[in-house]
Amino acid sequence: MASSMNGIVAAAAMLCGCQHAVLEQETAAPAETVPGFTAEGVRDLRALMDEAVAAGRIPSAVAMLAQDGRIVWLETAGEMGPGTPMRRDVIMPLASVGKLYTAVAAMILLERGVIDLDDPVRTTIPAFGEVRIAGPDGELQAPQTPITIRHLLTHTSGLQLNGDAYWALWATHAGRTTTLAFAQDLARLPMRAEPGTLFEYGGTGGAYEVLAAVIETASGHTLEAFMQANIFAPLDLRETHFYVPRIHTARVPAFHRRIDDALRIETRYGEDAARSTYFYGGGGLASSPRDIHRFAQLILNDGEVDGVRLLRPDTVRAMMQDQIGALSPFGPALSWGYGAAVGRGPAAGQFGWVGGGYATLWVDRNSGLIAYFAFPVSPPGDNVLLTEFRRSVYAAMAPATP
Repeated sequence: MASSMNGIVAAAAMLCGCQHAVLEQETAAPAETVPGFTAEGVRDLRALMDEAVAAGRIPSAVAMLAQDGRIVWLETAGEMGPGTPMRRDVIMPLASVGKLYTAVAAMILLERGVIDLDDPVRTTIPAFGEVRIAGPDGELQAPQTPITIRHLLTHTSGLQLNGDAYWALWATHAGRTTTLAFAQDLARLPMRAEPGTLFEYGGTGGAYEVLAAVIETASGHTLEAFMQANIFAPLDLRETHFYVPRIHTARVPAFHRRIDDALRIETRYGEDAARSTYFYGGGGLASSPRDIHRFAQLILNDGEVDGVRLLRPDTVRAMMQDQIGALSPFGPALSWGYGAAVGRGPAAGQFGWVGGGYATLWVDRNSGLIAYFAFPVSPPGDNVLLTEFRRSVYAAMAPATP
């Protein structure tokens, strides 16, 4: 089971204060006595992080494990910046892990009857009524099937999500304009396939940028405002942001990029991030281990955390089900649901994704596990290390009591 879900990371590689006091209380278990994990296994997890830093693979890292509704293990390695140890309340970008949050936002609108999974995107964004695909004779023509919200959620829209034209749009809009402006221009590019016939994640998971534009247009709010009112505030996610506020920049580590086989600082420790009107549906959030745990608990608890219900149980189960079947490019043990990859067969019940080759988050209904691991290395990061962490987590789990 564990080895099959290692494919989540491999698949992504293929595709391209008082708050601190609360956190300390939630993570009081000594590292050598972590419930549900062997002492040797926990030492191996710690060694994996330390050795990766010592070998120069990463500058620092944070890792979190939770079971039975609480964080049982939270460790860091390396430095936030020169001379500053990595903080356990570090706020790290989630990159494409943020798609889980965007999917939850879409599901909230679905349950309220504001949108339907089979609504054509053109009903919300009229530009998608003009999309075109090359016909048998090479001439551009309307697709036989309209692009729907379901297609966006499952990366089966048929839109052009890679290549020079796509990256030109990305450079023009991402972090500069709005998701709606990006989506409208994307609708003008020739489609790659008929909707519903091809799983195409693309370079950035760009269908979720269009999904963000749908959420913004349908709700009448920016994605940031909608998530704040409908996800962050109800779940008490005080440390989850699209753009980290200045009061929290001391919790944002330096980010590095690998150049000529060496890590070079790309953004300095505590550097302010410029705000924008563009709120990335495909992965613009940053968060702390405490908040990540609470959000993931929403999935594990069928839509409810500490008495606050955001989604119906059947909605969450649909998110965690295989939604693309034979279109899955990941092999027999892995597919895609709504917002993340899902396990199939013996791995059913496992749900999660990776971001930028530097972050991974997954939940496992079979063991009640939530696991998170991240390190500040810009894409393509180190997908091998993410895979090693996942494998080590399952190797560290204590055998179930008969």
